[in-house]
Amino acid sequence: MLELLVEWYDGVELWLVQLVYPLQVALVLAVLVPLCWGVARVVDRAVDGLGAKVTRGRGAELPVGHDGEAGRRGKTA
Repeated sequence: MLELLVEWYDGVELWLVQLVYPLQVALVLAVLVPLCWGVARVVDRAVDGLGAKVTRGRGAELPVGHDGEAGRRGKTA
């Protein structure tokens, strides 16, 4: 199974290297920009959630976009 994955990756890498440079840049950006944006969003939400749990008892304000208790019950503030 791993051998098949390595062969597939080698084929993709060879195909990408043989493209002209502007197409290489466009293809890499089309893949990396959304991927990095998604990872940054997940990390941001995780840090906000962890920060809210750690500081909740000290009177700190909730993270941006967090509805608090009203949001959990389905009511709008």
